[in-house]
Amino acid sequence: MNEWTLRIMAIAEKRISRIPNPEKKRILMAIDELRYDPFAHDVISLSGRREHRLRVGGWRVLLLIDENDRSVTVLSVNARGDAYKK
Repeated sequence: MNEWTLRIMAIAEKRISRIPNPEKKRILMAIDELRYDPFAHDVISLSGRREHRLRVGGWRVLLLIDENDRSVTVLSVNARGDAYKK
């Protein structure tokens, strides 16, 4: 099966770099698995928005999934309470 293209926005990379190590490792592993099946695990579509969300413990990863292009873009990584604020 073909892998999906995975892109991580600079703001998401910066946020990930500031997360403590045990959680950072779990988040990076979960993001990496998206390249094989972006709809597996705990990924859901957000109502009223184009984004999807991946839950990793107390962290939320906001994604844009383009099925035509077979790409996943990581938009942001935030603590649960801050994840959906615009």
